[in-house]
Amino acid sequence: MDKYSPTLEKSARLQTDFKIRIKQTQSWLADELDELRHAITLLADALGGNENLTRQIGDVSIERTDTGTKLGLAYKSRIQFSAKSPLSTWSVIHELAHVWDAKHGWDLSAALEKYTDGFTDPRLSAAKKSIPAEWDAGAEGAEHKPGYYGRKPGVNKYGYFYGDKPSGSNWNFNCKEDFAESTVMYCGWGRDNILSRTAHGRIERYLLSNGSKDPIYDIADNWSDYAPYFYPEGGDYTKTKRWQFIDGLMHDKIKLEK
Repeated sequence: MDKYSPTLEKSARLQTDFKIRIKQTQSWLADELDELRHAITLLADALGGNENLTRQIGDVSIERTDTGTKLGLAYKSRIQFSAKSPLSTWSVIHELAHVWDAKHGWDLSAALEKYTDGFTDPRLSAAKKSIPAEWDAGAEGAEHKPGYYGRKPGVNKYGYFYGDKPSGSNWNFNCKEDFAESTVMYCGWGRDNILSRTAHGRIERYLLSNGSKDPIYDIADNWSDYAPYFYPEGGDYTKTKRWQFIDGLMHDKIKLEK
């Protein structure tokens, strides 16, 4: 008789409940599969249940492998998580949001960009380099020092001019990353779950003085200067267009243009 394997059982339940297949089950720890299930359940709850999650995101394979410098990589039907880094609920939902977007032809992130009055224009971004007050990065891109991470609209390698107020931005920000982060923020904001401390901390850091270290990521930056770009009215993330867009999407109140 074969020995009982908790990882095989947990893997099988993920496929049964969410249509999510775990590749190379032997490379996963039982605790990692528990964390994965917890993250998927948080997103399913936000979407209104397992059935809606499988309708939107189902038929996905997930594996631990070499992802280079990335914590995770997402495709239409596959997610790869770094085998060298601990799994986190935040990164799981972030990558699942990318899959959700990919399964809709990346129309979800494009719709978020439009809904928040953002746009992408690499040429205009390049022109901003000649305006010191508008360019908060180095000549070749972001630098790891306060005021140089590339957080202002259009100051990133994609020329993404985000609209309204995201919870944060950096040199790698674009509308796809915006959608993924907005989805995780929605799942954590005001819900008293494992995501909530980070979600609220991402907003509260803009109340810090310039040069202070962010207690969430331990990064020093000019948080007070960035408050006009990221701190929502009354510190309430639900007042942002991003929260409203994801809420509408989760509850089928937003219809994408055909």
